[in-house]
Amino acid sequence: MKVLIVGAGQQGHVITWNLGRNPAVTELVVSDYDEARARLIAEQVGNGKATPAFVDASDTAMVARLARGAKLVVNAVIPDYNMSIMRACLDAGAAYQDMASGQTRTKTIDEAYLEQTTLAADFKSRGLVALLNTGMDPGVTNTFAANGYEDLERCFEIRIKDYAIFDSPVPLQVWSQETYYADCSQPPLLFEDGEYKRVEIFARREHYPFPQPFGLGAVVCHDHEEVSTLPRLLPRAYGDKGLRYVDFKMGGSEEGLDADLALVSSGMVSKVPVTLKDGTQVRPIDVYVATLPPNPPADELAELALAGEITDSGVVTVDCIGEKNGKPAGITYNIFPPDIKWVNTRIRGGTCVSYGTSTPASIYAEFIVEGKIAEPGLVCPEELPRAVRDAFIAECGRRGLPITRTDMVTVN
Repeated sequence: MKVLIVGAGQQGHVITWNLGRNPAVTELVVSDYDEARARLIAEQVGNGKATPAFVDASDTAMVARLARGAKLVVNAVIPDYNMSIMRACLDAGAAYQDMASGQTRTKTIDEAYLEQTTLAADFKSRGLVALLNTGMDPGVTNTFAANGYEDLERCFEIRIKDYAIFDSPVPLQVWSQETYYADCSQPPLLFEDGEYKRVEIFARREHYPFPQPFGLGAVVCHDHEEVSTLPRLLPRAYGDKGLRYVDFKMGGSEEGLDADLALVSSGMVSKVPVTLKDGTQVRPIDVYVATLPPNPPADELAELALAGEITDSGVVTVDCIGEKNGKPAGITYNIFPPDIKWVNTRIRGGTCVSYGTSTPASIYAEFIVEGKIAEPGLVCPEELPRAVRDAFIAECGRRGLPITRTDMVTVN
């Protein structure tokens, strides 16, 4: 079975490693605008199944040519290219998968997701799956939220938190800085009192008691896909259970949050073009990203990680709050991506973030290849059958992503 991966960055690296180990995947095409990077990933982690290719992800016809004969196209580039890759899948007759709807140059996350839904009928009529938002968050979080919502008799609130601790003696980007700061700059979307609203950037800071070894951690509102999809899809899939509130909060050290707020507030990472004295228009975020030093080579990163000089770990929590048997109840899921040292014993050059994001995406990709996800049309993880979601959770545990679930019930 052939799979095309569009993007050979940190996410494509981990996806290639995972899919290359699956017997159902017989051919991998690893494509990127940087063909040398695609060749390196194909050779290093493709398990003898991968070939590199040049691709311009904005060129639908080019992506469609590479996708001919493929069962699945996995989108591992920034969300600006989601629509062009989706249209290429329709042209090539391949299933589509991405890890995030994402904010684009011209659209918020919510607008970008709604734009993707305009192709739902096309995928359904062609008998093709389009699986959106399959990373850690969104992705794993949506899966947890669906289980919690389904298992409660009433579900009033879903609160999602992503908390990470990171330290490195060398410059290291563990996620697209353009995507991260564009999201930070967008007033976060909330679903509150049964309605959508936006709040100020970095709003509603709280200190949440994460499970050990993390403890109390600061988190703030952050624009994210779950707020767009969960209030729309959960009642449709499992009935109206009184959902009135959904949020997403990102967390880390107080100093890091304060520094990011100051940078975003300065306008230096804005995606809105500014006019220079000579009349040239530039986006500040493009200038910022262009000045960032490249990540160290994979072998250097691995040596630093294995020596304990880079630390990179985190936890993602989903709280579903409602009622059971007419009394207050709650269901909490936690997932613990492995730290960077563990990752580099398996994938040299990987990080907690790249492994934790792309291994869940890889599991869902394998489910498509293996026919476990086959219903045509556009779907998000929270809409998948319970048996598929439970199988996904079990597989996460087998790949070093332990998950805990705590049920709180009122007994008197």
